[in-house]
Amino acid sequence: MKPATLFLLAGLLGAALAAGFPANQAKDDRAEVALQAALKKEAVDGDLKGAIELYKKVAASTNRAAAAKALLRMGQCHEKLGSAEARTAYQRVVRDFADQAEIVAQARVRLAALGGPGAAGGLVARRVLTDASGVGGVLTGADWVLTADGKYIRGIDWDTGDVVQFEVASGQTSRITNRGPWSEFESAHRQAFSRDGKQIAYNSYTKDWFAQLRIRNLDGSGLRTLYSEKGVANVVPFDWSPDAGSILAIRRRNAARELTLISTADGSVRVLGSITLSPWTLVPRASFSPDGRFVAFSSLGEGSPPHGDVFLMTADGRNEAVVAGHPAEDQLLAWTPDGRSLVFLSDRSGTWDIWTVHITGGKQQGEPELLKKDFGYHAPEVLGFAPDGSFYYKTDTSLGGLYNGAVDLETGKVLVPPAPVTTRYTGPPDQPRWSPDGRNLLYVSRRGYFGPGNNILTIRSAATEEERFLSPRLRGVRNISWAPDGRSVIALGFEEGRGGIFRIDTETSAITRLADGRWAPKLCPDGKTLVFVPDPPIIGGGQIIRKRNLDTGEESEVVKTDMYDFDLSPDGREVVFQLDGAVKAVSLNGGEPRELFRGSAQKYDLRWTRDGRYIIVQARNAASSEIWRVPAQGGTPLKLDLSVPKMESFALHPDNRRFAVSVNEGSKSELWVLENFLPGLKVVK
Repeated sequence: MKPATLFLLAGLLGAALAAGFPANQAKDDRAEVALQAALKKEAVDGDLKGAIELYKKVAASTNRAAAAKALLRMGQCHEKLGSAEARTAYQRVVRDFADQAEIVAQARVRLAALGGPGAAGGLVARRVLTDASGVGGVLTGADWVLTADGKYIRGIDWDTGDVVQFEVASGQTSRITNRGPWSEFESAHRQAFSRDGKQIAYNSYTKDWFAQLRIRNLDGSGLRTLYSEKGVANVVPFDWSPDAGSILAIRRRNAARELTLISTADGSVRVLGSITLSPWTLVPRASFSPDGRFVAFSSLGEGSPPHGDVFLMTADGRNEAVVAGHPAEDQLLAWTPDGRSLVFLSDRSGTWDIWTVHITGGKQQGEPELLKKDFGYHAPEVLGFAPDGSFYYKTDTSLGGLYNGAVDLETGKVLVPPAPVTTRYTGPPDQPRWSPDGRNLLYVSRRGYFGPGNNILTIRSAATEEERFLSPRLRGVRNISWAPDGRSVIALGFEEGRGGIFRIDTETSAITRLADGRWAPKLCPDGKTLVFVPDPPIIGGGQIIRKRNLDTGEESEVVKTDMYDFDLSPDGREVVFQLDGAVKAVSLNGGEPRELFRGSAQKYDLRWTRDGRYIIVQARNAASSEIWRVPAQGGTPLKLDLSVPKMESFALHPDNRRFAVSVNEGSKSELWVLENFLPGLKVVK
């Protein structure tokens, strides 16, 4: 080796030692040996890309000192290559290696030198996982949470009771095997981990279906039923007090929902207050402040439309007050790790944004501040704060969309193959329905999971393809259909927590309550006869289609059916429905049903054509979504020569030629972190 090269390597290693290398590092420490090999690759061989690959391996080691130094050197290599990945490496040092103070200080210097976001506390959004489908969440089991130390994202496996955990630093998923009992009655729809990460509280049921709250260690040992009481429909844990002396939970008994503290010593209950929940509102959040002195929670307030508020009270239930009050929808996300502020989600600006409000002594200080614009409705997938203020959450993007095409209904041949059209919101629109005159297509757009404000009534012009969005003062709008006049929509929704059937004006969005909670409502051309399925429907059988005179309130049975999906003929004289595996039609005044079609699918979507000549029968839950044209007065069915993979809904235009198709291709789940989210954060120890 040339003297100059030896001198260069010696100088580089000396600089590294000055940066924090232990002088007496053991020779057999593989991470240190690998680090020195990477240094040689960088400085002696001049192979920056090769060095980066070696540094990556060291950064994944359990030797934290070596890993931090490898990341620092990797960042410097990226800088020399002009790569933006330099910032990512430095940010990872700052985020994950707070115990390596000298290396963190050097990483901060490099971030400052790079400038831009992250240099001086600017907000940085970083994608942690491009496929986060295995990291829990509301659609894959019990809600998962970020542990208090920020190291893991954890949840319970419903099937086994194992604790499944995703390690943030390494990206690896592992299990803590449940060594205790686990039965079919264990539900764990909601769990709460103790602040030290050693215990879990979760909701469950007895064999007699009495709700109970259970606690155990992570491995299932130490299992005991903390609370169970006859007459309690559910008890949902949200948080442990910092001293692990009590669990903050909601208890549902009869119509009352109570925010309670349940002692971990003896299971005794202290009621802090009542909390209002709409049947269509996701369970709100509630949590102790980091010092345990206060409790914050979300509640659905009364009003039209109902609005969500964030409340704050002392831990003994006194001095309850609204925080950052506003007529909009506010939902608590978390306390900041230093306990000085509350972070909440709000649509007060017209979009779902993240806001913060300062808290001192249990009282609001000043006005709320906007932290993150256009965050989106990800409240169910917010995982929590790491101690350094990094904010972890999941996003789930619906895949699929709306397609238009044309078909010859007489021959079944496709005239124009389905082609995608642009919509404001991604994913498949729900329940597409053409207006009686064919000028507009009605559907439900989704901007997130089913929840508050997420079901958006959308009307799309057939001529211009422009969308406009209705804003009725309702929640959970669904089961939509056009009124015969084409100037209003009939839908199921919730007003002030009470379900019902409403008429919604398509110009003003004004609502008129027609009846209390029922399903699949259809309004007859006379404007006063409402046809529906009683609430709640039972999926798979036992339904009754009924009609109601809106003037007199008189109701009567039309026919029994297997499914709650049916359709009303354009003249309002008949209904088409499914019974015993067959599609049948019957007079609205009763009588003997006539069979029109029998196929192999268990469920069909049924839609009458506007001219009343045919029934469009779409197979659901089948290997292929077959579509049949069935003569309404009997005759030979014709299978349409139309095959659309993953088709969810089919809507034939009144001209019996054009059609709209909703295609559901699932969703894409990603794990994200907002770094430098809370600049100047001081963590309460």
